[in-house]
Amino acid sequence: MRLTLKHRVLTSRARKGWHSFFIEIFEHGERRYQSLDMVANPADKAQYRQTVQFCNDLIARRQLEMKGLASGLIAQESDYAGADFIAYCKKVAGKSKNLKTRANWQDAIRSFERFIRHGLTFREVDHHLLESYQEFLMDAYSQNTARSYSTKIRQAISKAHKEGYLSDNPNTRVKQITEKEGEIKYLYLEEVMLLHKTPHQHVERKTAFLFNCFVPVRPGDLANIKESNIRPDGAGGYEVYFRQSKKQRMESIPIAQQGMVYLEQARELARKRLDRELSARDHIFSIGNKKWFGSMLKVWATRAYDLYADELEPEVRHHFSWACRELSPHWARHTGATMLLNAGAQFDAVGDILGHRDKKTTMRYAKIHPRTKRTTIAMMPSINE
Repeated sequence: MRLTLKHRVLTSRARKGWHSFFIEIFEHGERRYQSLDMVANPADKAQYRQTVQFCNDLIARRQLEMKGLASGLIAQESDYAGADFIAYCKKVAGKSKNLKTRANWQDAIRSFERFIRHGLTFREVDHHLLESYQEFLMDAYSQNTARSYSTKIRQAISKAHKEGYLSDNPNTRVKQITEKEGEIKYLYLEEVMLLHKTPHQHVERKTAFLFNCFVPVRPGDLANIKESNIRPDGAGGYEVYFRQSKKQRMESIPIAQQGMVYLEQARELARKRLDRELSARDHIFSIGNKKWFGSMLKVWATRAYDLYADELEPEVRHHFSWACRELSPHWARHTGATMLLNAGAQFDAVGDILGHRDKKTTMRYAKIHPRTKRTTIAMMPSINE
């Protein structure tokens, strides 16, 4: 029996030119093939070499197994215990079709390689290693970044255990890094009103942000809204119907009256930009680079503060004084959610509008306006002497 590592060149758009590996098995004059379910990009020479080495390790173990030589030599150990675990992680990462997810995988693997500093076999993957890696992450990164990287490596470990590369799953013995709840930052309605009347040369970005304050989609989804995503809601109004970029679910959000004002402004700006009427495939909002958008928002908000801060109550003016220095595209979605909740909207309804499946996520948006706090505390009874 002869086992030979072979590959074929992929022609798909996403992985054109990549190699997909398989085993050619020649036995008793017959030839058959078995896929290794592994791909690698020849342009990435380091990753390609690791993948080839991983495949060759698998073939070496398979040859021992088929010849009956493995019996007694590795009685309690996986046939693949000596194979490269990091190459396996890269194989798992390569299967992701989402570019952002694949980038997260690559960042996690790089952090793992910095921790290991040398090759790592499946034999060496145990709960001691995982504990040490998570401690390394907590020292080197923020808590949520550490959790994100740990999650990817833990996913690879679970998959390896499921596929038989690991006889034990270390994840069951090591607690995952907990998620640290991030602060939800938002604008008050008074601050949005100041932005509304403050001019800025990037009118399309200004209009997009204001629309987003009243139609709380994610910034990534806002940039992808096309004319075809706007449709009648059956009650005389309109809604945005779209596929969420984060969860890939279809969602619909009714467009508030003020949101329609900004939508029509954005449509008119898009017509001028394209020099024609909008078609179903045309994007309505022109935001450009996310970093540039964020920089523009800070400049715009600072100008609004300089021009109109005296019109705000002291508490709100103090809030706006630091908010204008930190303003980012995500604040618009947060602003829309908190305005709804402070206006008395039903908690579950707001969660549904935001596309949340967990009430705990919506709870993070339940920020109370200082004026509401004062009104509420004024209800406290007094003791009359």
